Amino acid sequence: MKLHQQYLLLHRHYGHHTEHELTLADLAELLNCTHRNTLTIVKKMVAHDWIRWVSQRGRGRRSSLTLLVPADQIAAEYMMQAMNRRELQEAAEQVSAFSSSTIMQDHLNQWLLGYSGHHTEAGTNNEQIDTLRLPLRQQLHALDPLYINLLAESFVTSHVFDGLVQRGEQGEILPCLAHTWDVSADRKTWIFYLRKGITFHDGQLLTAHDIVHTFERLQSTDRRTLYRDVSKQILSIEAVDSLTVCFQLKYPHELFLSFLTTSRAAIVPSPGTNEHKMKHSSDVHGMQKPVGTGPFKVTAWDDHLCRLEAFSSYFQGRAHMDRVDILQIPWSASAKMDDSQDIETPFFHLVHNPSSSTGADWTQISAGVMVHKLLTCNTQKAGPLNDPEVRAHLQSCLAGMYRDEQHADDSEVVETDFSAVNTKKVQVHSEGFSHVSISSISSSPISLHIATIPQYRRDAKHLASILEQYGFSCTVRTATMEQFKGNLRLESDLILFSLIRDRDEELRRYDLYSTLSEHLEDSARITIHEMLQTIIASPIAADRTSELDRIEQFLVGQNLLFHLSEKPVETAYLPSVRGLSFNSQGWVNLRHIWFPSDARAHPFD
Repeated sequence: MKLHQQYLLLHRHYGHHTEHELTLADLAELLNCTHRNTLTIVKKMVAHDWIRWVSQRGRGRRSSLTLLVPADQIAAEYMMQAMNRRELQEAAEQVSAFSSSTIMQDHLNQWLLGYSGHHTEAGTNNEQIDTLRLPLRQQLHALDPLYINLLAESFVTSHVFDGLVQRGEQGEILPCLAHTWDVSADRKTWIFYLRKGITFHDGQLLTAHDIVHTFERLQSTDRRTLYRDVSKQILSIEAVDSLTVCFQLKYPHELFLSFLTTSRAAIVPSPGTNEHKMKHSSDVHGMQKPVGTGPFKVTAWDDHLCRLEAFSSYFQGRAHMDRVDILQIPWSASAKMDDSQDIETPFFHLVHNPSSSTGADWTQISAGVMVHKLLTCNTQKAGPLNDPEVRAHLQSCLAGMYRDEQHADDSEVVETDFSAVNTKKVQVHSEGFSHVSISSISSSPISLHIATIPQYRRDAKHLASILEQYGFSCTVRTATMEQFKGNLRLESDLILFSLIRDRDEELRRYDLYSTLSEHLEDSARITIHEMLQTIIASPIAADRTSELDRIEQFLVGQNLLFHLSEKPVETAYLPSVRGLSFNSQGWVNLRHIWFPSDARAHPFD
């Protein structure tokens, strides 16, 4: 592999297909080798047809060097060798350096097709070990429920942790760590009764004290966690005994039980033997392995690979797969990918968001989840968007912007304190605002700041280019998720984000409108808050949905919220996959996946 590195060094220094005159001593100095080793390297490269070397004998005589092979081809070979040896750090460096190379991406995708999917091997006692390998485009920055932001992180934690209750396949709320619960007539006291004998992955027994610790930890954090408005309604939480926990709410909140099904309410072990494992954000970024009660335990985790192994003592039944290896690919290259590329994540047996070119042998299924791109106005900030005419003109400019979906890119879906919206797509017709022109509003370009995160920089730039055609002057500001949750939004004019509508739609819409109200001028904010209070006090789901629709109609009618696009989350799979089901976010439930052996695959043949 060192020979590949040495060629890349030569290429960086001399370039491709250009003849250079130099001495062997010059080459030895560049490669930091002895004269003898340099001669050996030259002979090897000539034998590989990488270079043409015309030697001139005699000390100080200049020889001729021509590099014959493109650098990305050599880098791709180097990357393949590194990946086959599981030297993922070295492979990642090559992907990062040549991320825009078509050759590199072709090699990467071909390797992933062989790497991915179902693999079997013999264990120490000759037992069959079933492994599912899944490449994942998102980087896993955190697996602690308190620190996760990306949907991919939520996907992994949903298999490592459990909540008191869980969401069923039809959206119903079912028992999980709690086998049942009671609620008082005034809907402010909730008592949960834990199952006996549940253990964390390290053998620690689950008790009510773990529940208390989890929610006290959640309430004490300064982080802007998803659904924080709901968690802040907890007045107190008490361990009545080792298997009984009592929540007191400040006010009745009809979305409280739904909140308990989400990844933010996943139960973590109380301090003690596990205190060092899940303590502060620095621990999280140090790749500490989390400990939960879920069907899989994390046995390895670094910047490139997260390994999940079946938890044999799982109280809802052991997973069929023994191991799931999640390869984080293309590592840091994703942020540097050419905008013209639309690389799908190639699973061998499973494809998340498949392309239309997926083979004929594949069956495509919708997970019942929609991904939305949204844009909201910040009228809390003094600026041009306080003017209703400017917002109306903005809406006319955006009409049809994403109609052909060619700019939609949902490779990274983010779980922030914004949430997905209703399925109704608002159709906007630009001719309805033809009388509004930028010249009638302002004699000079209107300056707008657009806030987003790096995953949606491409969309923000496209949005800016559209608006600049209509007389706006736009600046795109991107920041990390934590910065985005803070003052960046309140300092910007437009906020662009993309989230999902899933089985938690009601809770997500509530969180969305609650957060959007922070960006509105006082009268609009008060209107939204009054409607939100009606929602959380309504015990009938249809009434809550009606009120959520009313909020959306208000925001759209005032040109405060724009629907840019919507796209279904789909999964393609091969016939060999059995037990396919989806979690509430539309990702495959790994606990139920299994693959029959060839002998059992066709029992009626």
